[in-house]
This record gives sequence, C-alpha cells and structure tokens, in this order.
Amino acid sequence: MDASHKEPTISFVPVHVSSRHDGWTAERQIAFIETLAETACVEEACRRVGMSDSAAYRLRRRPCGAAFREAWDAALDYALHRLEQAALSRALNGVPRPIFYKGEQVGEWREYDERLTLFLLNNRRRARFGKWMRQLPDDAPLQSDEDTELDGHLDRIEFQAECFQDGPPPSSRVEE
Repeated sequence: MDASHKEPTISFVPVHVSSRHDGWTAERQIAFIETLAETACVEEACRRVGMSDSAAYRLRRRPCGAAFREAWDAALDYALHRLEQAALSRALNGVPRPIFYKGEQVGEWREYDERLTLFLLNNRRRARFGKWMRQLPDDAPLQSDEDTELDGHLDRIEFQAECFQDGPPPSSRVEE
C-alpha cells in the first residue's frame, strides 16, 4: 500500500494482530474492506490483498475482530446498495438486446423485466404494492396517504391557476 492511498470508504480501526510480513496488517485490512465494498466478493477482495479467504474468515471470527466484522458487514451493505441501484436502473431503462440478421447486428431492442419491476415495487413501496394488496377485496380503494397528499397539492395548484388566469396577483408582479 502506497502513501497516496485514499481514505477508506468504510472507516474502522483495524484489528491489532501479531506483526507478520505476510499477515493481516492494518493496510491489508483496510484494502480488503475497500475491495469488498467495491466488489461484494470475499474471494476477490482476498485475492487483491494477497490473503486466503479462510484467513479472512478466521480474522472475522476472532473475539478481537469485532471492528473487522462490523466493517465487513458495512462493506457488503454498501455493495448491496450499488446492486439495488443497478437493479433499479435495469427496471427503469431495460437491458439492450441485439438484433441480428444474416449473422450481423442490425439493431437492438430494450427488454424490460416486469418481474424485477414488481419485486422492486413490492419491496420498496410496501404501503402501495406490498403483499397486503393481494388480500384486499376487488372494490377496495387504492389511494395511499401519499396519493391523497399529492391530490391536495394538485387541487391547490389548479385553484391558483383558475384564480390568476389574468396573471399573478398585483403584490407578486415585478416592477419594471
């Protein structure tokens, strides 16, 4: 690890272990946690710092390894956040699929995975799309509190637009 190494993504106090040139130095622990946050892969993080995955799990299990364990979990949470953002992007923007004609790509189309969209809505907007929705009778109203609040804002905007069709009220006009 060189002196120009940036601050760790996940800040923690590395576990103090006996000094060995091939062991878990503080720099290796920090690099491992940063790589884990980047890749979400223990094997890859270990490979990049030159340690085995069994050594990483041993350090994680040690009684003095609480800070390392917490940083490990925080790094995986960070990586899962990145994964969630990628899934949201795929649900919103689709995935490009090539179109071939006579062995050559002539275009592409976007594939949208509706199961992914439903899963994200079900888990991110439980109040509106959660499992409880399937248990409601068919004639139950579907408006949530957020919808009602939005309707109120829209009603106010429409009312103001009707009131000020000839322009804004005199007190809000800019003097020239």
